[in-house]
Formats: sequence, C-alpha cells, structure tokens
Amino acid sequence: MKRQVPLVLCFLFGIVMILTEFSPHSDSQELYKEVGRWYLVITPFAYVIGVMTLVQVHGTRIRRRAEYWQYSYVVFAGMILMVVVGMPTFLNQTPFFQARGISFGLQSPVFEWLFEYVQVPMEATTFSLLAFFIASAAYRAFRARTFEATLLLISALIVMMGNVPIGDYIWNTVMGETPWTDGTSWARQWILDNPNLAARRGIILGVALGVISQSIRIILGIERSYLGGD
Repeated sequence: MKRQVPLVLCFLFGIVMILTEFSPHSDSQELYKEVGRWYLVITPFAYVIGVMTLVQVHGTRIRRRAEYWQYSYVVFAGMILMVVVGMPTFLNQTPFFQARGISFGLQSPVFEWLFEYVQVPMEATTFSLLAFFIASAAYRAFRARTFEATLLLISALIVMMGNVPIGDYIWNTVMGETPWTDGTSWARQWILDNPNLAARRGIILGVALGVISQSIRIILGIERSYLGGD
C-alpha cells in the first residue's frame, strides 16, 4: 500500500498538469499557479535531503579513510562557514563583531567577499580544467581518418578561426579584397546558423520525444525507479 500511494499521486498530478497546459480556463491556470507554489514549499526539503546526503557521503569517506578523504574536511569546513556567515544570527549583536563593523547575512561584506574571492575563483578554476579535457577529446575526434572526421576537422577550424580577430586578418591577407569581408566570421556564422542549427534541432527533437516517452512511463507507473529499492 505504501508504494501505491506515490504511484496514484504521480498519475493524478501528471494528468492534471498535462490538462492545465492545454486549458486556457482561469481555474486551470490558477491550479497551475497553486501547484507552482507547492513546488516552492517542497524545494527546501529537497535541499535538506541534499545536505544530508552530502554529509553522509563525506562522513563515510572519512570513517573509511577512502582516497583523498582529507578533502572531505574541507567540504565540511566550507559548508559550515558559508552557513554561519550567510545567516544573520545573534553574532550580529555580539560586541566583538559590532566594534569591528563585521556583520553576517547574505548581504554582509564577509559573505560577499567569500563568494567573490573564494567561490567564484574556485568555480573558474574547475571550469578551466575542462578546457584540457575538451582539447584532448578534440584531438582524438578531429583526426582526419574518415570523410566525416575530415568535415568535422575543417568545420572546427573555421569556427575557431572565426572566433578570433586573427582569422579575418589571415583571410584578408591571403584572399585580398573579396565580396565577403570578414570571411572567416561569415563562414563561422553560416556553419552555426545552417548545418549546426539543423543538427541541434534534430537532437532537441529527439530529446523531447525521449522526455515525453519517459514521462508517460512514469505517469502510468511503468517506470518506478524513483520509488527506490529494486
């Protein structure tokens, strides 16, 4: 019985939300807005579950002395520090912090400093590392061993050269005066607006059909992996 209730709720809410998308009636739109407000209520509980999972995973790593388990302490320290600084608590009334002009809260200078000079640089560093993985993958994919790989290599070179000023300089130097000024930029934009966009639309259409198919399976109770267990 416990497993049937989520299936019934999922079916009812799935059907109702589908109907609200195709019904312009005011009651239908109001129901849609009401469910959206329920979503805002449920979201904090999802964050709580996420934090509990994070604590459980890193706590297990520390207990088992897994590889690089020392960094789990860094995770806990950063999480606790941001929570303490971001919450306006009794610390704002402490004479020690008042005398030094230190305040806590989401708008406090301490929180903004930690965000701007700690979190943002770390995010930038993490994303910058992706450039090396992308370069490695591009090297393996762009080797012109087949006709398709050759097209991919040529298109990639045109797009990359069109994104930097030196590409147009090389074009104008080699080709001279042509009807197509900024030749590499024009070629890059043509590739992005025609073959690339067509491929993207095909991929998006396929993803949309997959989402619809999976949604129907969940609404009808065929897919039950979200219930947990086997």
